[in-house]
Amino acid sequence: MSQTLESRIPLILVVDDDRSTRMILRLILEQDGCEVVDVENGQQCLNAYLARKPDMVLLDAKMPVMDGFTCCAELQKLPLGTSTPILMIAGLEDQASVDKAFAAGAMDYVTKPIHPPILRRRLRHLLEASWAEQAVRDSEARYRSVVDHLKEVIFQINQEGNVTFLNPIWCELTGFSQQEAINHPLGQFVHPEDHQTFNKQIEQLLLNHQSECRFDVRFLHKEGSFGWMEIYACAILGPDDRIVGISGSLADITERKYQEQRFNVEQATTRVLAEVATLSEAFPRLLQAISQSLGWEYGELWLIDESNYSLRCAESWLALRNKTSTVSVESSSVHFALAASIIDRIWHYNRPLWLSDYEMQDAQVRSFQQAGMATTLSFPILEGYNRLGVMFFSKYEPQAKDPSLLNIMGSIGAQLGEFIMRKKAEEEVQRQHAKLQSELNQAAAYVQSLIPPPLSGLISIQHQFIPSNQLGGDAFDYYWLDTDHLAIYLLDVAGHGIRSTLLSVSVLNVVRSQSLLDTDFYQPSSVLDGLNEVFQMNEQGDDYFTIWYGVYNCKTQKLKYASGGHPAVLLAFEQHPVKPLEVKSIPIGMMTGFPYDQYECDIQAGSSLYLFSDGVYEIMQPNGEVWTFDEFISIVSEYQHQQLDSLDPLFQQIQHIAGHKSFDDDYSLMKISFDAA
Repeated sequence: MSQTLESRIPLILVVDDDRSTRMILRLILEQDGCEVVDVENGQQCLNAYLARKPDMVLLDAKMPVMDGFTCCAELQKLPLGTSTPILMIAGLEDQASVDKAFAAGAMDYVTKPIHPPILRRRLRHLLEASWAEQAVRDSEARYRSVVDHLKEVIFQINQEGNVTFLNPIWCELTGFSQQEAINHPLGQFVHPEDHQTFNKQIEQLLLNHQSECRFDVRFLHKEGSFGWMEIYACAILGPDDRIVGISGSLADITERKYQEQRFNVEQATTRVLAEVATLSEAFPRLLQAISQSLGWEYGELWLIDESNYSLRCAESWLALRNKTSTVSVESSSVHFALAASIIDRIWHYNRPLWLSDYEMQDAQVRSFQQAGMATTLSFPILEGYNRLGVMFFSKYEPQAKDPSLLNIMGSIGAQLGEFIMRKKAEEEVQRQHAKLQSELNQAAAYVQSLIPPPLSGLISIQHQFIPSNQLGGDAFDYYWLDTDHLAIYLLDVAGHGIRSTLLSVSVLNVVRSQSLLDTDFYQPSSVLDGLNEVFQMNEQGDDYFTIWYGVYNCKTQKLKYASGGHPAVLLAFEQHPVKPLEVKSIPIGMMTGFPYDQYECDIQAGSSLYLFSDGVYEIMQPNGEVWTFDEFISIVSEYQHQQLDSLDPLFQQIQHIAGHKSFDDDYSLMKISFDAA
């Protein structure tokens, strides 16, 4: 942490419905010296915010009761809510959630899985920016109090706009003597680009269209630079109430304007870094945002080429002053020679550098001066002690060195360094994610290839398998043990990804090949006992799975079944209510030697058996509530009464309830129909 955070203990409010995530975040933040308050939903967040007034809120996007987006918007309405930084937690590729977070008022975001270094950097930056903003507000309030009591220039001008009176403070603020200004137009000391504003206000007074006015313009200093003056002016009336001139005061507000610029450049930089998705999008926007916030006309970004450790111009930005501008700074390939000396000086200086007109002495720098640039501000882009590049900005007018601005730009250089490294890391994560997703798609295709075709006859079986985006561990199968006995089973491995899929395929192959030793595959409890001994968690990387295994005897019309922690299957008969076949047991792999019970029931002709994984009903609805098992039974009952031939209508109804086309877990559903002989 920086010196700023070391000297102050920040209070962080962590909001996440996942207890494990809250524990991890608390550990990371407390290790960095933060005080942490954690809650599990948005409503609790609002209450905790009012009670504790945290320095920052770390807010999960998707939560029950009140999601992060609604909570973020509500926080903005609370006292000091708009000035409290909010760091949103969103999915890696969930750009819609990121956009929604910024719309709700979040200042930045981190993606899941959370990487501690990235979290620390963003948290540090937001806290320091928030405290710096507060310091600027406090400083500006103090400065306003000082400005209100500053000595002011008192002036008078006649109807022609010429100066007729100036008090001695004029010399102190502008460097010009009273004699150099008296009987000259006051407008000649105003910046050319502000002439229109100045002349319009003075004309309105002289024409008696207004009695007084107050406005800001840039005034010339004798050494050639410009500063800001606040002008208050009112009309002077003669004996016959005719306007004979104007009197007023000039107050130097240059420092206040520079404070505003410094504040604006910090805000603009933070906004761009929060909004952009890629480095290529960030660079031109950064140059433009910083240049326009400072009121400077030209900017360049140079980055180190790691292949040969040389600097190259990555981006440039030029603001044309008007349509007839003849500025000679052109493309990066042309102005390389102009800027090379400046870049070399910045690179070796390794800290912010201010070059004004009189400091530009060598030939190459003077050639840059010939393009019209009088002042240059530059700073290195750093990530720790690692130099990534340099930025420099130039303006046509000379400006005195501003140490405060140099310090701010140095901080921005470190902020940009962290941003560049973070974006590179995110892009690498996305590449790895895309590679992983390709592997998951291949794995899903392989699992689908193992699923047997639908069964028809006296016993018919329809099924649906829809892999989730992450690919779960679902697998199912059915096959004839002999001409009278049909084995049916469905398993669901805990977790997602390739590892879960490999385990489900391994179990599928073991059962399909009947390769479990001392196992009677006609007896479901024997099958589960055998699987439990072979696939223990401590031997399979802490993975476990649920399974339902049944054997139907066509002659006796009896079904024997056993369950290892699997959801109850549903038995439906004509217009009778759907009946869950409840079994209390534990998943396979959790405890060695656990005895699995076996059950038996009669199957009437015309009955249907629904076998499924929990991904079919454990669904987060758009209202933030999880769909219940009882609600799923109700939907199956409606579907059963309609006596439809396809499972598609049932899937479409569940998809509508979920509010989206994809699911967070595999969707596996089998319908086994027992027709009359």
